[in-house]
Amino acid sequence: MATIQEVAAHAGVSVGSVSRYLNGHQLKPTNMERIANAIKDLNYQENFLARGLKNKQTRSIGLLMNHLQNQFSATFIASVSDELEKLGYSIVVSALRDDASRLKEKLDFLMTRQIDGLLLFEIEPTAIDTQYIERLTIPVASINTPLPLANVDSIVMDNRQSTQTVIEKIIEYGHEHIGIIAAPQHDPIAKERLAGIQAAAANHPDVVTTIYFGDYSKKSGHQGMQELLTKNVSAVFICNYKMALGALQAIYESDKQIGADISFASFDYFDLSEIVYPKLTVLRQPIKEISQLAAKRIIERIQTKETVTSTTYVCNNEILWRDSIAKKHLLEDNK
Repeated sequence: MATIQEVAAHAGVSVGSVSRYLNGHQLKPTNMERIANAIKDLNYQENFLARGLKNKQTRSIGLLMNHLQNQFSATFIASVSDELEKLGYSIVVSALRDDASRLKEKLDFLMTRQIDGLLLFEIEPTAIDTQYIERLTIPVASINTPLPLANVDSIVMDNRQSTQTVIEKIIEYGHEHIGIIAAPQHDPIAKERLAGIQAAAANHPDVVTTIYFGDYSKKSGHQGMQELLTKNVSAVFICNYKMALGALQAIYESDKQIGADISFASFDYFDLSEIVYPKLTVLRQPIKEISQLAAKRIIERIQTKETVTSTTYVCNNEILWRDSIAKKHLLEDNK
């Protein structure tokens, strides 16, 4: 098995340069390329266990999530795992499964794995033991939920602004009665999305929004859509992926056609939006950007041992404008 000294000699650089490269530091591009080629040529495999014992680091990051079942969570796990692996770190995942009472148990589990950093993914603020988090001596980042703690970076989406933009477009297309299926308002993400809807409607006093509050489930989306269809709304906006699936089912069961009889837009990107006709207008959360930022930031804080005040980073949701939103006069012409 090749040694780090042999890699350095093969690449024509110092052992220190190879060590810095392996620890994720940026070097001159030419040196990084030579080291990467040397590692490949010599089939060098780093002994992470030995290095961890020496540096008192395990090169592992804990990830605590609310649940694992939805597509967004699963996609985030895969994406952030890839990004951390590129930086030489592995990931340890645990989930509350919608049971906030297990928070301390789950955090204790991750800490016994001697993780070097902690990512909190969509954990509701009311579930967080702030004193526990503040006592941690490792870097912490919260994703999709801002945590106003001095030792926690927050990575959030522009949920309010992006939602407002979509509703403004629906109104611009002449829709004066818009149905909304919103998520529970104890969730800060859901509150931001509804705030964006209300901000858009406030700019247009003649516009009516009828709001049905779902519970994130497909069933509640189906029930909500059935109710909204009785209110003669001409457009609907769904604030969550699973509820959107239920809403679509209800529309198809009603024999109404999206884009012809009713306009439709929803939050969260999903493969169905590519194959449903007409193609659906959706707001997509930038999972790759979120993952890259989360991995980069947590590793930077580990390597530099930063103790600076926390920072909030805002990522922009991508709006995919498609054919499911039609101008209202076109809907009327189809009747």
